[in-house]
Amino acid sequence: MTIKSLAKFLLILFSFVIKVNLVAAFQSVEAGVVGFDDDAVKIEKLIDNNGALAKSKLESYKVRFNELSLKQKIIYQNLLTDIYILQSQFDLAKQAASEGLAFTLELSGPTLLISELLYSRGFSYENMGEMALATKDYESGLELANSLHDNVLIATGLVNLGAIYYLTDRYENSLTVLNDAYNIAKQTDDEELKGSVNSELGILYAYLERDEQSKVYYQQAYEHYKNANKGIAALNSLANIGVNHLVKKEYEQAITIYETIIDESDGAAPSQIMYTTYSGLAWANLKQKTPNPEVSYQYLLLSKQYMENIEQYDIKFQYYLDEAFVLFELERFDEAVDSIATVEDILAEQMPLGLLKMQARISIINLKSKTYFKLGHYQRAHDLQDQRLSLTRVLLDKQHVQSVAEIRLALEAKQADLHKQVLENKQKLQGVALADAEDKQEQQKLYLFYIAVIALMFAWLLVKLVQGQRKLHKAASTDMLTGIANRRNLMKSGRKLLHRAKIKKSDFSVIMIDIDHFKKVNDQFGHSVGDQVLKKVVELGDEFMRKTDVFGRFGGEEFIVFLPNTSTEQAKMVAERFRKSVEEYSWNSIVDATEALFSTSISLGVASSTETHIDDKYELTALINKADSLLYQAKDQGRNKVCS
Repeated sequence: MTIKSLAKFLLILFSFVIKVNLVAAFQSVEAGVVGFDDDAVKIEKLIDNNGALAKSKLESYKVRFNELSLKQKIIYQNLLTDIYILQSQFDLAKQAASEGLAFTLELSGPTLLISELLYSRGFSYENMGEMALATKDYESGLELANSLHDNVLIATGLVNLGAIYYLTDRYENSLTVLNDAYNIAKQTDDEELKGSVNSELGILYAYLERDEQSKVYYQQAYEHYKNANKGIAALNSLANIGVNHLVKKEYEQAITIYETIIDESDGAAPSQIMYTTYSGLAWANLKQKTPNPEVSYQYLLLSKQYMENIEQYDIKFQYYLDEAFVLFELERFDEAVDSIATVEDILAEQMPLGLLKMQARISIINLKSKTYFKLGHYQRAHDLQDQRLSLTRVLLDKQHVQSVAEIRLALEAKQADLHKQVLENKQKLQGVALADAEDKQEQQKLYLFYIAVIALMFAWLLVKLVQGQRKLHKAASTDMLTGIANRRNLMKSGRKLLHRAKIKKSDFSVIMIDIDHFKKVNDQFGHSVGDQVLKKVVELGDEFMRKTDVFGRFGGEEFIVFLPNTSTEQAKMVAERFRKSVEEYSWNSIVDATEALFSTSISLGVASSTETHIDDKYELTALINKADSLLYQAKDQGRNKVCS
C-alpha cells in the first residue's frame, strides 16, 4: 500500500466508523447467547490445564455461532485460537485469529481483544517460520495496547518481539525489549505475565550461552506459572529446565526433570511439551556416562508420534537431527545417512542460516563425515572434514561473543533497524501531509462530524496517526515529555563522565529516582495529570543540578542523575534536598479544584565510586545496579526515603 493510498484508507475508515456508529444508534444491540459469557471465562481457565475439555465445551456453541453477539463471536474466535495454539495446530490458529480480526472491523471502537488476536496470529506465524508477518502482527498489537494504556498487553507485545529478535540473532534488541517487559511485569500482580517474561529471558540467556542465568529465569517462570495456576505453562518451564540440564551435560538431572513432566502431565500435556520431553530423554540416555542408544531410540520413536501433531516449521529438522545421531550410535550407518540427507534438505529450504542453524550444519557435516568413514568412503569423509573446517571459520568470523554486561552497555547505542524505521516513518508523514493538502476541506468536515458523533474513536485514530511522529523522534537525545536527557543520551553521557572520573581517579555518584505510587496517580487522575507530575518532578529536580551533572529519564517514572566529582555524602545531600522539595510541593495545584486532594513523593538510591564494595567502582552498570538496589530498599522501608 502506497503512502497516498494509506491516507485515503484512513479517510475511508473514518467514514466507515461513522456509519457503523450511526447504525448502532438506531438499531437494538444483539443480545447474544445467554450463558456464553460465563462459559467463556470457564473455558479460558480450562485451556491452561485441560485443552481437550476446553475445546469440547467451546464446540458446543459451534451450532449456535450465528446467534452469538458480535463481541461473543470475537471471544469465541479468540478462545478457539488459543486452543489451536495449545495443540500446536498453528495454521488453524492463524485462520481462527484472522476470522476473529475480521469480526473486529464491525466494532464501533478499539478493544484489547484486537491486540490479543494479533498476538495469537503473530505467534502462529512465528511457529510457521513467517518471521516478517509475525513481527508485523506483534507491532500492530503493541501499538494498539499502547494507545489503550494496557500495561499487561504492552509487556506481552514486548515479550513477543523479544522472541523474534533472539530468533533472528538480534540479541541486544531482544534484551532491551525483554528488560522493558520485565520492568513492567514486576509492577503488576499478573503472575502469568511474570512467568512469560521470565521464560523468554531464560531462552535468551540460553542463546547467549549464559546457562546459569538461564536456569534462574526458567525456575522463576515455573514458580510464577504455578502461582497463576497455569499448569501447562508450568510444565513447559520444566521442559526448558530439562533442556538447560542437557546443555550443561547434567544428564541424570535432565532425566529426572523429564520423568517429572510425564508424571505430572498425566497424558494431558500438549504435543509440543511431550515431544520435547521424549526427545530430551532420548538425548540424555544417549549422552550419559553409561550410554544406552537402544533406549534412546525407543524414546525418539515416542517423540515422533507427538511430532506428527505439531505444525512447527523446524520440528522435523530437530527430530531428524536427533535421529541421525542415535542411528550412528546404533551403528545403523546407512539409515543415519538417510536421516542426514533429510536434515540437509530441510536446512536448504530454510536458508539463510542463523548462527544456531550454522552450528547445526557444522555438526551434521561432522557426523556425516564420521558415518562415511565407518562405511569405508574415506575420500568423501576427508572432503567433508575440509568443508566443516571452512564453515567453522565462517562461523567464527560471524560470531561476536560478548558478555551480558557488554551487551547491556551496547543497548543504548545500538537499535536494530532504527535507520530503516526512521525512513519509513518519514515517508508515512510525507504521504499523510500530501493527502492532507489534497483533501483539506473534506477532512475538516469529516473531522468535525466525527468528533460530534464519536469523540473516543477520533482520539484513538489520532493517536495512531501521530505514532509515526513519535517513533521518528525516538533516536533524539531529549525526552519529549520532560525535556531532559532520554535513556540513550543518558547512558552515552554517563559513560563519558565515568571514563573521565576513572582517568582522574575522582569521585563519581549515581542517584536513581522513582516516583512513589505513580500508577495510582494515573489511575485516579488520568494520564494527563500523570504527565504533569513527571514534568513537575523534573522541574523541581533541575533546581539542584549543576551544569556538570546529567539528569535524565531512565524510563517510565524512573530518573537517573550522574554527578561527577561528587562523594556519597554530597550526593546524598542533593538527593535529600530533592526528596524534600517533592514532598513539600503543593501537588493539588496541578489538578482541578473539583478533584480529590492528592500528594506524591519520590524514593531515591545513591551509589558512588567511593564505595569499595562495588566490584568495579568505575563500571557504569555496576553503579546503576547498586543505586537501583538501594532505591528498592528505600521503597521497602516505606517510600519517600533516600538510601545510600
